[in-house]
Amino acid sequence: MHRKLWIGALTAAFLISLGWGFYEYRLAGDYRLAAENNSHRALTDFASHLDQLETDLAKGDVASNPAQKVLYFSKVSSISNAALKDFAQIPAEQTGLSYIGQFLVQAGDFSQTLTQRIAGGGKVSEEEEKMLRDMHERLIPVNQKVQDLIVRMDTDNIVWTDPTPTIRQRLGLGGTQIAEAAADGSEAPAKSVRSGLDQLDASLQKLPPFSYTGEYATRVVPKPLGLPTGNVTKDQAQVTAQDFLSKVGYTNITPEFAGESQGDLVGYTWKYKEAYLEVSQQGGVVTFYRDQRSIEPRTLSQEAAAGKAKMIMQALGWQLVLTSSEDFGAYVQFDFVAEKEGVRIYPDKVRLLIALDNGQLVGFDAVPYYAFHQSRTFPAKITLDQALRKLRSDFQVAESRLAFIVKSGNQEAYCYEFRGKYQGEEYLLYLNAATGAEEKIQRILKTPRGEFLQ
Repeated sequence: MHRKLWIGALTAAFLISLGWGFYEYRLAGDYRLAAENNSHRALTDFASHLDQLETDLAKGDVASNPAQKVLYFSKVSSISNAALKDFAQIPAEQTGLSYIGQFLVQAGDFSQTLTQRIAGGGKVSEEEEKMLRDMHERLIPVNQKVQDLIVRMDTDNIVWTDPTPTIRQRLGLGGTQIAEAAADGSEAPAKSVRSGLDQLDASLQKLPPFSYTGEYATRVVPKPLGLPTGNVTKDQAQVTAQDFLSKVGYTNITPEFAGESQGDLVGYTWKYKEAYLEVSQQGGVVTFYRDQRSIEPRTLSQEAAAGKAKMIMQALGWQLVLTSSEDFGAYVQFDFVAEKEGVRIYPDKVRLLIALDNGQLVGFDAVPYYAFHQSRTFPAKITLDQALRKLRSDFQVAESRLAFIVKSGNQEAYCYEFRGKYQGEEYLLYLNAATGAEEKIQRILKTPRGEFLQ
């Protein structure tokens, strides 16, 4: 009798576990499908924005009427921002695919700078006209490559990431066509969307950066301002990489050397499984990290993720202030900035990505901080009451503080930051702390993903 009961209980337990396993398998499959659909949408939107960006750059170059130039340059600025948001959601081996992301930022920023000048009665110089043509010429192959990837996804069914190599391939057998293509100097056909974008970025890395006057021009810095002094060896950089990975949750790991980075902050690149990070040669600090692992269904709230982000920043030795967040579904992006004597220093920024399945750090970007960080002094200022009197009388102030911001022309401005409402909408107003002049206005848009500045 007891034996039959045990057999029945074990059979029931087996059936329950089997059913639960099937349910989890279906759930994971649905999640992977949703993630792939989101990536496909992001790539499709990115391709569409690139195509429009190339067209508007060409029109802005050929336009002679100032009103037409303002129209097309303002469209370039807004479309490049939209393309950058789509681009951030595309799986890639290198986070941001440094050149492409940098190019989009520069194209939008340069166009915005020209728009403001033309609208104020200024003109575009011959040198700037030439730079616009250079930007357009560089954009053409980028656009063609992305459009080709879209076509291949529909016709050749290429996958998002490279398939795991077979035993035959690991032994060096097979792959004749690819080897022949590489031998004659041509580019081997990409096996996946990720490798296709990586190939594109690698070819563009050989081109020199643009040098112009604009809000983000100093992101291409010949000599970063915030890196510690002294150079480190590859072995020392490996110790730094290992220490970083252990502090963000990895155990018993030895990162593998993956080459030297050639971006603004030259350094050593390290890999471990699906994660990679960069350690600068000067100063020996981690400037960039990304884990490309598959993220499972979310279990954490945005508030819980914020707590994780603060703990990780503390473990890494950073003492910065959390200023904004954006929910991307699978992960949340958090921005931290430096603060000194109550003054927020927005150029000195560090960005974190926290996965919502387990709270693990999957992204870290300290490049802006190390590019801009420097010793700053606070100039003489007008009083808060004097600054408040410069505002509209019907602007309802909710918060105020002092801050350093970046404005056009690669300049920083020491400002009073006022957050408040006007006509039912929220804004951030920045008044020069020394003169009271209005430096910048940003509108705050609230969405389910977070607050956006426009």
